[in-house]
Amino acid sequence: MKLTCTSLLVLFVSLILSCANPNESSDKPFISKVSFAGISEQNVSFNAAKAQIIVKIPPVLKDGLRPVFELSEGAEIVDGLTEENTIDLTSLCGCTYNPAKITLRLDNKKALAIYEIIVIPEGPLKAQDTDEPIAFTRKGEWVELSLPVENLYTNPKVTMLSFRNVATGQEEHVSADAACLNRCSGTEHDRVIFTLTNPIQTVLKPGNTYKVSFNNIEFPQPLVVTE
Repeated sequence: MKLTCTSLLVLFVSLILSCANPNESSDKPFISKVSFAGISEQNVSFNAAKAQIIVKIPPVLKDGLRPVFELSEGAEIVDGLTEENTIDLTSLCGCTYNPAKITLRLDNKKALAIYEIIVIPEGPLKAQDTDEPIAFTRKGEWVELSLPVENLYTNPKVTMLSFRNVATGQEEHVSADAACLNRCSGTEHDRVIFTLTNPIQTVLKPGNTYKVSFNNIEFPQPLVVTE
């Protein structure tokens, strides 16, 4: 009977140790706790054993995905954050079929550790519901068109941009062909960005107003073209 009790005690201790953070017994740095500003804890799942953080994000991330970490002693995050200390999500809107994993790299001067961030958008990509005009200037060989959207981080693949002249109804189109049109910025949140070249600068005339659409999404706000 005494032997049986001892065996059960050893098993119980083993189970407790197996549930602990696997990094706590090694020299590797680790995250002990994580949350995100403005996101409820119900929308965050942290699997320490798999070094994986899953977060369901709202349609608009006005200030980006800003984490709050509790780290092991001496640990610091050396890669994966923007200058604003937000998670770098730019790989999720580069119009690639297999976006790169979002990772955080920790260092404590003894070893490195890598954590994966899995982002789940709340819904499909859509235009933000606002009437604020979109400014577009034709200056420069390369010009950017920045459009406000919801659920940006769905890895949108845009093959065609359409511009409809509000006054005449005439439409102009920009095809992506084999190139990648769309991307996003680590500091300009909730906006899909398009880099355009000639002939679009000459097609969109100064003083005209256009409606922009792509992927069956039409933006409610007008596009106002200036020099």
